[in-house]
Amino acid sequence: MTSPPPPDRPPFRAPASPAQPGVGGRFGRGAKPPPEGSPPSKKRFGAVVHALGEVDSTQAVARALADDRAPEGTVVTAEHQRAGRGRGGRSWLDRPGEALLCSVVLRPAIDAAEVPQLALLAAVAVAEAVEALTGLAPGIKWPNDLVVEDRKLAGILAEAATDSRAVTRVILGMGINVSQREFPVDLAARATSLALLTGREVDRGALLDGLLTRLEHWYDIYLDHGFKPIHAEWCRRTVTLGRTVVAGGAQGTAVGLDHDGALLVRDAAHRTHRVVAGEVLDAPGG
Repeated sequence: MTSPPPPDRPPFRAPASPAQPGVGGRFGRGAKPPPEGSPPSKKRFGAVVHALGEVDSTQAVARALADDRAPEGTVVTAEHQRAGRGRGGRSWLDRPGEALLCSVVLRPAIDAAEVPQLALLAAVAVAEAVEALTGLAPGIKWPNDLVVEDRKLAGILAEAATDSRAVTRVILGMGINVSQREFPVDLAARATSLALLTGREVDRGALLDGLLTRLEHWYDIYLDHGFKPIHAEWCRRTVTLGRTVVAGGAQGTAVGLDHDGALLVRDAAHRTHRVVAGEVLDAPGG
């Protein structure tokens, strides 16, 4: 399936935040900052990492840090979330140490209507990081899930704070099932993990490093060139286009991704519907 490409827009870049020494390790406590005299890192994402044990949610911690002027690229990770949430307020279930749970503070100069594009961008970054480390090629399910064989592997949540129309900060949360060997009965047919798919343990620290590298790569491209480059890569990796779906009150074939990230669904009467939010379900018999 093909999708209309987004229009070009003049390049722009949000002001860069100064890098700071690391705070804690990727996972576990007591990691040290870089030794004195070491060359400064050019990476913004992960220059500051708050590696925590059990929290209500990494989103809540990252929001508090952002409100306290944490620099762009600040990362919060946790071993376990007591009240993790996905899109639509759904609970995110995890046992301690089994998932990669992280949130990243972003400060993009974009309009509020463009915030969902960051979740689509993050889906591409997660897919690339998983593929580079494991050889798996997760598919992207609009708007914010990654799946393998129709089972959910990862989820993404972008939450923004705005001042009038302007975005003041975005907290981008990502959860990847890593070490689970089993799931509750009600999820067993719908969820999977890297351990189940590969038959081996996957290093969460290495996965986080790869994820932050790809996320910063695509984020910088987005700030410079808009959504168009991400649009093309998202379409290449999606499993949603071409399926018969129910979304946004419409039932039909998912035929494309609009220039702004909305899903295009063509119904039986050949009318095309723009779906900007909500869940996509396979249509009965589709």
